[in-house]
Amino acid sequence: MTIHSVFCLFAFGLVFAGASGETQSKPHILFLMVDQMDGRLLDDHAPQFKPPLRNLRSLAAEGAYFPQAYSSSPQCVPARSSMLTGRYPSQIKVWDNFVGIANVNGSVENVDSHCIKTFSEETCHIFARSQRVNGTFIDALATSGYNITLWGKMHAGAGLHRYQGQIEAEPWGGRRSPKAAMEWTRALGLSPSQEVPKLPTKDDLPWPATGPLDYVATRNCAELLDSGLFKSATPQFLYCSLLVPHRPFWTNSTYLAEVPDLGNYSLPHWQPKSEVHPADKYASETKNLWRVDEAAPDKVAHLRKVYFSMCIEADQLLGRIIDAFRRSSSLDDAYVIMLGDHGEHATENRMLGKNSFFEAAARVPLMVAGPGIAKGQVIPDLTSLYDIYPTILDMAGISPTGDEVGESLLPLAKDHRTKKRDFVVAEYHSVFSATGTFMIRQGNLKLITYAPLMPGAATWPSQLFDLQADPWEKENIALKSPAQVQRLLGLIRQELDMEAADAAKKMFDKEMFFYYWYLATGGAQHCLKAMRRIYPTFSPADAEKLASWLGKPCPTDIIV
Repeated sequence: MTIHSVFCLFAFGLVFAGASGETQSKPHILFLMVDQMDGRLLDDHAPQFKPPLRNLRSLAAEGAYFPQAYSSSPQCVPARSSMLTGRYPSQIKVWDNFVGIANVNGSVENVDSHCIKTFSEETCHIFARSQRVNGTFIDALATSGYNITLWGKMHAGAGLHRYQGQIEAEPWGGRRSPKAAMEWTRALGLSPSQEVPKLPTKDDLPWPATGPLDYVATRNCAELLDSGLFKSATPQFLYCSLLVPHRPFWTNSTYLAEVPDLGNYSLPHWQPKSEVHPADKYASETKNLWRVDEAAPDKVAHLRKVYFSMCIEADQLLGRIIDAFRRSSSLDDAYVIMLGDHGEHATENRMLGKNSFFEAAARVPLMVAGPGIAKGQVIPDLTSLYDIYPTILDMAGISPTGDEVGESLLPLAKDHRTKKRDFVVAEYHSVFSATGTFMIRQGNLKLITYAPLMPGAATWPSQLFDLQADPWEKENIALKSPAQVQRLLGLIRQELDMEAADAAKKMFDKEMFFYYWYLATGGAQHCLKAMRRIYPTFSPADAEKLASWLGKPCPTDIIV
């Protein structure tokens, strides 16, 4: 037995000791999560390749599956922070992958120790005061008597590493980070290069595709369940989260062999470049993906096949945990919830990764099984990650705080009710967009709209898609349906102040860049050299643009 396993079982023993004969007062909760799985892969009505995800389909058949589930922000840290708090990312000022939830259990005086290690205690207190987070659902469960065990990727902050288990991916990478500096200068529209992307993949790894971390999390979660964790009289919350199928695109022959021929899904349906919306052109050009359609077709097809094999790997890993749950527990007294944080383009729309509101990136898998939930339900209501917070509280019998924007999914799954809102709203304020981007889905219509660009620049026009008639989102009907655009904009404004959110993030970008890149790398004297670390083709014209935006010089006649 491994050291990690011994630790887990010892921690479990402390909880279980003395519980014999006691009655379980609240249901146990098994929380399963993947990173970057396209939500359409399980939706038989969505026009996307369907890799054999047998374990997830089996779990969906045991409860309620929500095919129309969306990320509240298609990027890891904002999505997961929204999920944990039940609020929109702009409400808690978690904008990107470089600053997560700073406070611990709602206390502005107690801040995340990993945040302090990256920035400073003073800076982290500033983050905490601006975010005004009242704790996560994990904190609420702990306060109500749940024993908390967390394994795998969390990527949200909030001091959650203090619970037993082992979580990975802390969201505090913003100090002197070229990736963060690229994030904070997104409004300038700079590009690192304009080459045909290389699309690197590995498909012959002698080890599991994701390395040891996902396997450590899977093994320990399964061993805890097999050892009787959910037989405890103390209510248990077990969080098991995988990195796979997140990039890099690595797999091995075992999983690759399980991907059938992709057929018509080998290559994406790319629009002619002359028809690409300016926001999508920005996303593709500034990330060196604009010329992905010039890459060898077999390389594109192979990358997509590798991605689908990684989804199969995720399914099989979760299957080990699900099997352990079935051996040791019962849906009569325990809930199982499975979801993802966002999707993956896999070269669709000339993009890789997430970071857009196209269906490939915005849709997530979501299913719930447990007491009182009838088997085999497919619930068509639109749902979002911000619905997870009230759902978990509802499972545990905890009263909501009133701060959350989401709704519990249990009334839908148990009582066949419909949600109070028949729409979902999401937002994005990160590196693939020069400005704040907002999405609303209602019925078959999806609107994507944009905050104003930099002063003096044109505003990108809205995009409106009819997903029933145009599931690949190739025809923008906004000009044909101005009344629908205005109606949907009105619904977004009921939820969010788009201009205020965008202005706050752009100010945040400028301040973070100034303190943690411009000054940290030597100020004006080293500006050109520092910027060429991010953008190798950074030109005198780019330097003028930067100086105008920042209000600080970036001389081109000084190269240190």
